[in-house]
Amino acid sequence: MAVKIFKKSSIPGVVITQFVNDVPQGCSTPDFEKKPVTLTLQEGKNAVFRAVVKGVPAPEVKWSRTRKGMDDPAKYEMSFNSATNEFILQIKSLVLDDSDLYRCSAVNAYGEASCSAGLRIIQGRTGSSGLTGPLRKTLQDSKKLLKKVTAPKPKPLDKEAVWQLLLHADKRDYEKICIKYGIVDFRGMLRKLQEMRKDTESEQDKLIQNLKNFEHIRVNKDGNATFSLEMELKNSNSNVYLLKDGERLRYGTGDEYRKHCLRRVGRRYYFTINDVQPEDAGVYQVRVEDVPIFSTELDPQAIPARFRQPLSDVRCAEAGDAEFQCVLCTPCHESLWLHKSRPLQASEKHQMSVTPDGLTHKLIVRNVGPSDSGLYTLDVGQGSSSAWLVVECEWLAAGCSHGLLAKTAHFPLGGEEALRSGPGRDAMLSRAGGYADGAGGEGFSGEVLKGEPAELSCTVSKDNVTGTWFKDGLKLTSMDGVVFEKKGLVHKLIINKVEDIHAGKYRFEGGDVKTEASIFVEVDKVLLKNLTSVPTVAKAGEGVKLRIPFEGRGPIRAAWLKDRMELGDDSRIRVDKTDTCTTLSISSCNRKDCGDYKVRLKNDSGVLEINLKLMVIDKPQPPAGPIKIVESSANNITIQWKPPKDDGGKPVQRYLVERQQMGRNDWETLGETPRSCTSFTMSKVEEEMSYYFRVRAVNAEGASDALESGEVKAAGKASPGAPDPPEIISASRDTITISWKAPRKTGTSQIKGYMVQKRKKGTVTWMPVTNVPVKGGYPESWHCLVGLKRQKCQLGSGYEFRVAAVNAAGTGQPSDPSEPTFARDPLKSPGQVQDLKVSSSDSTSVTLTWNRPEVQDGNYVKGYEVEMRPCNSLSWTKCFTLPAESTSCRVQGLQAREKLFLRVRALSDGGPGEAAELEACAGAAAPAVSPRLLIDDTVKSFLVIKAGNPIRVKIPFEGSPEPVVTWLKDGLPLPSHAAVSTEDGTTQLLLRAAEFSDSGTYTVELENGLGKRETFNIPQPPGAIRLEENVPGTVTVTWDPTASENWEKNLYYTVLKRESQKGPWHVLGDLIYNNKFTFTRVVPGRDYYFRVVAKNDLGASDPSETVQPWRIRKTKAEFRVKAQKYRGVNQNQPPRFLVPLKSHVVVTGSECRMSCAVGGHPPPKITWYKDSRDLSRDPNYFCTNDFGVCSLVVLGVTKQDEGEYMLEASNEVGRAFSKAFLAIKGNLALLFPCGTQVVSLLPSASKMVPSELYLLTKQWHIWAALLNS
Repeated sequence: MAVKIFKKSSIPGVVITQFVNDVPQGCSTPDFEKKPVTLTLQEGKNAVFRAVVKGVPAPEVKWSRTRKGMDDPAKYEMSFNSATNEFILQIKSLVLDDSDLYRCSAVNAYGEASCSAGLRIIQGRTGSSGLTGPLRKTLQDSKKLLKKVTAPKPKPLDKEAVWQLLLHADKRDYEKICIKYGIVDFRGMLRKLQEMRKDTESEQDKLIQNLKNFEHIRVNKDGNATFSLEMELKNSNSNVYLLKDGERLRYGTGDEYRKHCLRRVGRRYYFTINDVQPEDAGVYQVRVEDVPIFSTELDPQAIPARFRQPLSDVRCAEAGDAEFQCVLCTPCHESLWLHKSRPLQASEKHQMSVTPDGLTHKLIVRNVGPSDSGLYTLDVGQGSSSAWLVVECEWLAAGCSHGLLAKTAHFPLGGEEALRSGPGRDAMLSRAGGYADGAGGEGFSGEVLKGEPAELSCTVSKDNVTGTWFKDGLKLTSMDGVVFEKKGLVHKLIINKVEDIHAGKYRFEGGDVKTEASIFVEVDKVLLKNLTSVPTVAKAGEGVKLRIPFEGRGPIRAAWLKDRMELGDDSRIRVDKTDTCTTLSISSCNRKDCGDYKVRLKNDSGVLEINLKLMVIDKPQPPAGPIKIVESSANNITIQWKPPKDDGGKPVQRYLVERQQMGRNDWETLGETPRSCTSFTMSKVEEEMSYYFRVRAVNAEGASDALESGEVKAAGKASPGAPDPPEIISASRDTITISWKAPRKTGTSQIKGYMVQKRKKGTVTWMPVTNVPVKGGYPESWHCLVGLKRQKCQLGSGYEFRVAAVNAAGTGQPSDPSEPTFARDPLKSPGQVQDLKVSSSDSTSVTLTWNRPEVQDGNYVKGYEVEMRPCNSLSWTKCFTLPAESTSCRVQGLQAREKLFLRVRALSDGGPGEAAELEACAGAAAPAVSPRLLIDDTVKSFLVIKAGNPIRVKIPFEGSPEPVVTWLKDGLPLPSHAAVSTEDGTTQLLLRAAEFSDSGTYTVELENGLGKRETFNIPQPPGAIRLEENVPGTVTVTWDPTASENWEKNLYYTVLKRESQKGPWHVLGDLIYNNKFTFTRVVPGRDYYFRVVAKNDLGASDPSETVQPWRIRKTKAEFRVKAQKYRGVNQNQPPRFLVPLKSHVVVTGSECRMSCAVGGHPPPKITWYKDSRDLSRDPNYFCTNDFGVCSLVVLGVTKQDEGEYMLEASNEVGRAFSKAFLAIKGNLALLFPCGTQVVSLLPSASKMVPSELYLLTKQWHIWAALLNS
């Protein structure tokens, strides 16, 4: 029976269900170490959930969601990161429907653990809020297309450049950079950045004193990009470099105009890229010498489009054609035209054109009407240009004579400015939308100063039209200050003196004409009274009232703001408003009320903002703590603090310092310090007494609250600690010299001297050596040696010594006793060993033997010390850690034929004796090894170096005896500035600053002491190529051997071909060790070019090529078959397929051949079809029919050749069909830039198809190119 036991997890929100009663020992139910978290993301981004689970056996992790399934693998990607043990669910291209609850469950045989995480999607913002859904989507898709087309393709970056960019980027940009460059392990990225930051800072500290205040790259409105940093160099002569995508740029530092400029102001460095173009996008890096300092990226989308000729306003008569033209600085073949923020499609009405160079864009609007007026915009992705179209209607023609249309034509409805009417000016009416003869027109609006005259006029087409005026929808028959006039075709409404009542919307109706216009009275300029720019000052705790009077046409709305937040009524703050003023009242102000206030006044005519400043003064805050104890001794105590963070609006004048003794309630004032001093020293303290201290800051408003310290204890008098045990320096029959180090703990006062005591070995009584302390040095380094001589020591007696330090508190603890020593004269050292010689040797060791020295005065030998030194060194080293006890030893670890000096000396109680020395040599060398270069994938055979950069090439080698290394350049000795060093089986070439003359081929020669010589270089090119057709349908390629065959052992050839004069080269044969190759797959009628390259372990030679193309011309033979006539026998047979067609899957660019066998009588007619299209006359397909064997050859297949192919065989008896499908598989290629040549690798593991110079990693070339920017 199934069991379900619910357990509690250590992770909140995780539910664990146990399936069995008892879990076996060593096993466990699943649980979460890290559960997925709820996410809130914007529409269009990717969501990533991460979880880490545990359990034995390892549980299986499953993901699900509540409302629907997760069956789409392209949408939901589930993976496991073995480096972090994370199970990852990635949801791509989020939409609103992805908002749901996602569940993660881990299951094994003993239970299940599950948890949930929510995903909330925020709808993406668009810039055209007034557009409908489908129209908005069309506009967004069009803009995305523009960005895709116009944005230049970024140059691929190496991994080091990406990590440097992340190292200096803002944390909020980490996600964008990781997604852009394919970094998915966010935690690993953060760990690596932390390690890189430590390494980078250690390198920067060697060159830079101070580095801060980075500003990333920005493009200003003038089209220039700038980034800066603040940097102080330790050495002002250090070189500062600017790189783009890893390539060094030359920049100007003076007043001359350069593309890239550096300007230094104090410690700040400003880097400028003038006249930014799309090709300037990339990663820019600042380096000091070879150390990266700062990296920033110029995004292609941040580069605005540059217009050589922007759009200009167009005036056009009704029913005419309006033309807009714009000229760009950079080409754009895909652009978007908009009319009033709505995208336009090419049609007979709107004709769009782009010149072939993509610079000139035209829009022609045919048969314009009033509805076509408005703002037209050309959007090219990174920028846009706009202009107005003004349609001049016939019924406004009369208005032009008064100069009215010219004043208003530039600002139709929806413009950025309103119409204005001053003294003697008229505000024209335009047509109202939705009426006959005025369809699509929209009313103008005008602003008139209060008290000034205004006039509205309308011209109709007929004289007998009776007009009617309306205001705000009400018919006007009479109005104070308003006069109605009619002169011929012109109807006027005249206002002699504009007042507030005249503001509103006016409409004229006459016949079939209905037009509208609005009048605004300019009274929104608020008149401030009795206000100055002096800040309002108040004391803390008092009430404050800020009153702002105003005038204007109502209703006027007033709002008070502080720190961009609108103030509302609460327990302290109140906002009042009347028809003439607004007041802000603060009942009890404090320091938090200080700051800038803004009053915003708004009515239907405009907005006015007033800035005010309120200053509240108060007592300062307490000094910033904590109180630090700088010094505490038996005589004085010194304390220190920091100034207060807020001085109360008045400068701090002084500080008050007080003290309280532990056990008492009263505080004692110690003194004052000026505001510039934040420390105090008190000398009247008692030993080992505890105190409390407090400090107050004082300004003109009073003293602050106190900053109190913890318990501070004055030090008492303490005696010094024990020194280290004394050391015996020398001993004789009547004198023993000892030395010791000062004690680590000196107490509370300086050491005055030392008491020295002695005792005989084996006794317990210590006797003083002197009656007064011995004066000794006492530096702060604690490493002073003090010497003492004691006379009248008993001859032959053993003594032990100890010392004790003395200070003002008394004598300290004594040290531990020294090693016992005897009062006797030193013994004589033993004599020199006898008969030192080398008894045997091999390639790695030498064996020494000797005889004991003569014994003198009973001074017996206790051991022997063996030392050695190389011939080129003067320093001796011990061969053994312990002395040798016998009179022979073996010295190991030597090199073959190594010469060295050895010496042996005897050891006794009297010290080491005189050394005996001899010269020795190791045995024979190891067997001779021919010189050989040890080349692997780390050795580059081809280098491109910028001028000025260093060139360093290391080549490992081997050989016995060690070969002599010689470097050559183009077969000649190296230039004088090239340095070569060889040691430990490695040779290195170093050029500190590359020059253009350093370009060339460098060769290494190895020659050993046995006369063997080895030269390493790339082979010379092969000789002339000859082509022959020995077998029909094939071509045999033969060539003269390269001159390198005379000395090169591992030489072989590679044959390549191409089928056009400019097509890519393809490998036909590789690893060819003779001078002949036959190519069999020749297509008749096609031109072929052949190339042969000689190769060795280091690389490839220059190619040898054919100049004239090779072609096989094949003429079809005519066959005549005369059928024998038979009587009474009908041999006719319908067509049938003996071998049907088969489907093929080929790679793009290769050749495909389809074949089948057809039978029938009479011989059927063969017709090929692709997707029901006849291929008989298509020159791209080569069809053959040889005695019923039908073939179709597709040369250089592309994606368009994919589809269904059918062969139809028909004769007079019947028909037969055979079908097959051709699938095209994409060819993935890796491209490696090598100068101006291309290195390509096909994905086939068995074939490597190089270009004309395929660079093997076992070749090294050094090319230095001088780059002039």
